[in-house]
Amino acid sequence: MKVTTKLAQLRADSGNISYEEISESTGINRQQLRELENGEANGIAFTTLAQLCVFFHCSPNDLLIVDWEGEEIAPPTAEEREQSPQIMKQEFTRPEAMQLGFADEIWDTF
Repeated sequence: MKVTTKLAQLRADSGNISYEEISESTGINRQQLRELENGEANGIAFTTLAQLCVFFHCSPNDLLIVDWEGEEIAPPTAEEREQSPQIMKQEFTRPEAMQLGFADEIWDTF
């Protein structure tokens, strides 16, 4: 799986806005913007993601592309869909039933 950005498309849709303009407005380094656009970045900080989303008035879904590289994710089966309400109820009930205690005691239960 590879995650890239649609930064080039967003820049083009915004009138071919320059890295300089984005950098001045967001504080994001121009080199980092180039790496994000060219698919050379190994990751993106949440703050950087948020700054770009605010700048382009978009959501992370509008900015990021997930390429599954041939990986297929099967949709849930009918049986899994039927069981999901029960599973959700069970998972929400468990934390509610826990006794409050010290953090160490709580973590020990996991």
